[in-house]
Amino acid sequence: MRGRKPMKRTLLLESVAGVAGDMFTASFVDAGLVDGGLIRQVPELLGLENVEITLSHRTTAGMDAMHLDVIDNRASGHTHYSEVDRLLAKSRLDERAKDFARRVYRVLAEAEAQAHGIDLAEVHFHEVGAVDSIVDVAAAGVCVSAVGPDRIVATPVKLGRGTIRIHHGVYPVPPPASARLAEGFVVADVPPAITDADVELSTPTGLAILRALSPTFIATWPAGKVVAQGVGCGTIDLGRYPNVFRVVLMEETVDDGTGDTPMDLPFRSDTVVEICCNIDDDTAERMAWVTEQLLAMGAVDVWSTPYTGKKGRAAVCLSVLSRPGDWPRLADWILRRTSTFGVRYRTWDRLTLERHLEVREVNGHQVSFKIGRTISGETLKEKPEHEDLRRIWGDEPDLSRNMRTCAGSGATSRTSPRSPPLPPLPPPPPLPPLPLLPLPLPLPPPSTQRITSSRHLTLVEY
Repeated sequence: MRGRKPMKRTLLLESVAGVAGDMFTASFVDAGLVDGGLIRQVPELLGLENVEITLSHRTTAGMDAMHLDVIDNRASGHTHYSEVDRLLAKSRLDERAKDFARRVYRVLAEAEAQAHGIDLAEVHFHEVGAVDSIVDVAAAGVCVSAVGPDRIVATPVKLGRGTIRIHHGVYPVPPPASARLAEGFVVADVPPAITDADVELSTPTGLAILRALSPTFIATWPAGKVVAQGVGCGTIDLGRYPNVFRVVLMEETVDDGTGDTPMDLPFRSDTVVEICCNIDDDTAERMAWVTEQLLAMGAVDVWSTPYTGKKGRAAVCLSVLSRPGDWPRLADWILRRTSTFGVRYRTWDRLTLERHLEVREVNGHQVSFKIGRTISGETLKEKPEHEDLRRIWGDEPDLSRNMRTCAGSGATSRTSPRSPPLPPLPPPPPLPPLPLLPLPLPLPPPSTQRITSSRHLTLVEY
């Protein structure tokens, strides 16, 4: 049967009155792109006690919008970048959300280091290190992970004007770190309807989220079908101008030149770019570092395939999966930071399930389950997150094994009646026993001796 052609999903980020972390997430909830219940679970996924998220509708300049507030009554001071990164790394966010949140804070830390002339290890946060900012960034990661667009575009960013008082004193808008984060962005003037002489419209957290997304800047909405749209509002009253950030999800038909395509399947369709290179002269430790860095930069996936090179040397083929807009930046980094002299790249069309994260209580343990569904909502499979299983393997190994079994059986029980599970294959016939051949000589006893070289640790200054 010939069905609809594949669709490309475009995410539009519209800086109506600037961008902030809370406005970003609130707009996704308002658009229905992410469930509000999942956003409310973010503090728990981060392991933060006595912290909660509230979502409510508010009116700003006559426009209804979603407002997000992080409630934390604990005293908070400055926080080192390394502490924030460790908190995010050990969280129970899904891997894509976790990687994005860590990337945002890496961008923030680099901007702070450049703005104040210090090393990255010395960076400590004040406003953006508060619990509410950490929760905002983690929630933004949940939103980006839930949507997974093929292309991200943004309108010019409104930064503000005048001066603002922050921890370091009174600074011009944008303050130093925000100005660093805005490098390369297309910015717009403050709208005439905003009469405040001193106003910061875009926060460092909001700008870091945009920089981590690497959008293409456009002047107007792109062509396509509007699937969903929503607005999130900030806390400042801008009078007759709505203090909102808007998100729009659009679909456009991909013309592959083949006419109608047999794609009448209930799965998401998108495009990714695969970058590959062969490396036979680098260490395993450095290749592990390369993988870690590429994932932190936004690669969809990274893997290494071992092979034997033309000169008989052991080597690996490094493969990087990237979103279409990110591959030039990743290819540039590979050519500059690895030993390879060239890369090759190709574009792939792919089908994927919709991914959702659900937290369940299993025998007193909070366990995150990754759920795979069709675009029509049919659940096909689910599995507990590996990091959650690691936490309980030492205490209750039987429970973790049962959860994996239950996840598989649960997914099967929710499949559509039109797609019944395949019957089990019959067991293979038993093989005849092999005859035992007599050995001509008795085997010598196993040796327990070994020869090793002396090992020393030497520090070398480069």
